[in-house]
Amino acid sequence: MTGTVVALGQASVDSFGLVARYTEPGNMRELRQFSLQGAGSAATATATLAVLGVRAAFIGKVSDDGFGRQAVRSLETLGVDVTHTVVAPGYVTPFAYIAVEEGPEPPAIYYTRGDVPPLEPEEVDLGLLEGAPLLLVDGHQPRAQIAAAERARRAGVPVLLIGGTAKERLGDLIAVADTVVCGERFATEVAPRGELEDSLGEIRAMGPKTVVITLGDIGAIGLEVNEVVRREPFATRMVESTRARDVFAGAFAYGAMEGWSLDRRMQFATVAAALSCRALGRRAALPELNEILLGCGWRP
Repeated sequence: MTGTVVALGQASVDSFGLVARYTEPGNMRELRQFSLQGAGSAATATATLAVLGVRAAFIGKVSDDGFGRQAVRSLETLGVDVTHTVVAPGYVTPFAYIAVEEGPEPPAIYYTRGDVPPLEPEEVDLGLLEGAPLLLVDGHQPRAQIAAAERARRAGVPVLLIGGTAKERLGDLIAVADTVVCGERFATEVAPRGELEDSLGEIRAMGPKTVVITLGDIGAIGLEVNEVVRREPFATRMVESTRARDVFAGAFAYGAMEGWSLDRRMQFATVAAALSCRALGRRAALPELNEILLGCGWRP
């Protein structure tokens, strides 16, 4: 695998706290575990690729606050090139606090988008796309991402969009993406049909060749050409699964660059995403290549 993957999107910070049970209003409860780590869909997908041994560069926009420094440092320590990330002094970088209760209850998520100005197309060195094997985008910087995706398409660089929630100019971004990896909520907002297969087809009709919808603890479903692939979840010990889709997307991108079939890409990505749920937060337990291969039952 040659060249450097380019990712463009949001860099943020997630703070996780694990409790035996949620406290009543007005009471206090000590956290059993705590973790502060980098986040953001394209950023986490890029971190996943870096752990898998892929050269990657991330372009985003943060402030010079503690959250911004943490967001950038968390990528840099994994070997991701962050030299093209823009720092805007005096703002608040996006941040989330995620309270996780032991047991089946979903986490409680509190967040701020911050107030960092949008990344503009002229702030991005599009020359980085020359020779890149892939461009990753997440919809959080639509003007800059559409400009980069259009440049990538002209240069023959595939574009993978990670879809979380519907955002500004989303249709324009989907139209220039080769692959969309999204959650069920995103799919139903963009293509509100009764059946997932219909949503897959409707999103693909907007431009992408490949569409995958991640379904949490019931697996994933994907469409490429006329092939529909369903994947059951990979059974492993899980602590929590917030934003596992971002790891799935990074692992799916790895398989795409290896030229694997849709079924093989989805199996690899499903296992990678599940293994990342062994700890609080996706960055705390990013799986290495051999772990994923063994989980797939493939020879490392």
